[in-house]
Amino acid sequence: MEIKLYTHSGACHADDVFAVAILQTAFEGNSIRVIRTRNPVELKQAAGMPLTFLLDVGGVYDPAELLFDHHQPQGAGYRQPDIKEWPYATAGLVWRHYGAQAVSQMHPSLTSAQVNEVVDAIDDQVLKYIDAVDCGIRFKSHGPSLSGIIASFNAASFETGEDSFPLVCDLARVLLTNFINRQVAKISAMVQVRNSAKLSQGRVLKLEACVPWVSVVADEMPGVKMVVYPVIQPDRHVWQMRVAVDTGPNGQNRLTLPANWGGLEHHALATATGVKDALFCHRSLHLAGAASFEGIISMAEKALAMHQDDRVALAA
Repeated sequence: MEIKLYTHSGACHADDVFAVAILQTAFEGNSIRVIRTRNPVELKQAAGMPLTFLLDVGGVYDPAELLFDHHQPQGAGYRQPDIKEWPYATAGLVWRHYGAQAVSQMHPSLTSAQVNEVVDAIDDQVLKYIDAVDCGIRFKSHGPSLSGIIASFNAASFETGEDSFPLVCDLARVLLTNFINRQVAKISAMVQVRNSAKLSQGRVLKLEACVPWVSVVADEMPGVKMVVYPVIQPDRHVWQMRVAVDTGPNGQNRLTLPANWGGLEHHALATATGVKDALFCHRSLHLAGAASFEGIISMAEKALAMHQDDRVALAA
């Protein structure tokens, strides 16, 4: 069967681009044709036809008829309707109805609860921001947003470049795939993290692989101060330790590594720590490495002891 995706011609935006990418992922294996037009007659004829989506065009939101626009006077609703925050645009609407299908298409072994967790997380972390920008909301930014990156592919006023829509759709699919895979990895990692060994009176968590652990430790393991894990490098395996953080959006580090370790490497760090195979300590005092598990545990225990000494001194 052939699925037709109608969206507007002209400049491409993250909203319409991600809507197309979501449906391409959800209907992987089917023939999909993207038609870009603003011709009202053509759009009216296409509206309501079987296997035909209208995305960001047509002036109607009706998922039963595969119509996904948000430009109508009443809009297409809000994620938080009581306070009218986080409005829906086309990408979010399509994700709302087809996100689960896209995730299941990529990861068919997930349970429905796990699929829904991935869908909710990606909407909260990615799509609601794309929708907000498309609805005219501006954010203070420390760099380009996804919406800005997609918009950068449109030709400048002095250019007559080729249609960039196929290219940015491919880019959006790569990004969407990464977002989904990353969230699925977090879910699968939770069990590994919860079952990992605790050392040093429960203050150090030992992982057998570097998997996503921050949120589980922050939310469920208040006694863990540091996490150690192996890092595979081309010529060897080394170990790293990272300071755990408290829960919340501005989670604070549960301790800092000794100040005299900061920024040191190899021999200088080995001298400062007394650990022969110490490799580095980040200048921000949250991350350090050693060549062996024994070395990293030794560094962790020394850091814990110095942290405890500092607390005792402050209390006195």
